[in-house]
Amino acid sequence: MIVSGPDLYRLLPHAENMCLLEEVLEWDPQQIVCRTTTHRNAHHPLRSQAGLAGIHAAEYGAQAMALHGGLQAQAQGVSNPGGYLVSLRGVKLHRHRFDDLPEPLIVEARQLLADTGNMLYDFTVKTDTTAIAEGRAAVIVNPEEVP
Repeated sequence: MIVSGPDLYRLLPHAENMCLLEEVLEWDPQQIVCRTTTHRNAHHPLRSQAGLAGIHAAEYGAQAMALHGGLQAQAQGVSNPGGYLVSLRGVKLHRHRFDDLPEPLIVEARQLLADTGNMLYDFTVKTDTTAIAEGRAAVIVNPEEVP
């Protein structure tokens, strides 16, 4: 199921230019695959004069995780409690910057653990031909909203 536009933006905890993902290509309870071209935006909110640094690929991964949580909540008919990114581990940056890549980004996140208040994901950010970043991220669900 492809999700894009307003349906996608409602599931992200960001607004306007900070919504970095443009479409969900596929998802299931364990993973999500997204695509976007926002890395080429000259007015990208994370971009500096030197370009869009490789470490910013982690934000793309975090937004894929947020979308995954939102889609799961929506499928279960409950509201998404939201969460906080609390750690990044084992992050490997394959590029110093990635705003110069002409191809769309493919952002994948795979849920490794989910319990009442914690989630653990692996993420990758790449194009069809170029690896950009990969790593693991931990999320703590907003404790005020845990059922």
